[in-house]
Amino acid sequence: MKKKILTLVCLVLIGGLSIFSISACDKDTNCYVRVTVVDEVTHAPIKGVFVKIDIDSSYINAQGYTDASGNFDATFTAPAIFNVAAKYETGYDSVYTRELFFCYRKGNNTIRLKEGDTVFSTVNLETEIYRDYRN
Repeated sequence: MKKKILTLVCLVLIGGLSIFSISACDKDTNCYVRVTVVDEVTHAPIKGVFVKIDIDSSYINAQGYTDASGNFDATFTAPAIFNVAAKYETGYDSVYTRELFFCYRKGNNTIRLKEGDTVFSTVNLETEIYRDYRN
């Protein structure tokens, strides 16, 4: 009788540990980030801004354009501290009030991603127009 009870207790413990270990493997370890790009003055979201998230220009990066809500989403497999750079080509020089190619507005931020969490970051796009004079 004691042998049957001991066997039953062992089976229950082994089954419980198996279920626990299986559920522990299902833990989401990805790191998620949502970058929202807004105007520095009006705080309105801006569509079509190029966003690059990287670690000091390394090969580990995500890049793309913001959607209609000014959001860009990315997923990374490991936590780290990332630089966020946003660049919006205006094609218009407000100082000289004329069309001029290679004019842009920019904004930067730094984020720390955490395993299994979503980090929300807002980048303010500066109102100043930068000019890249190309030949």
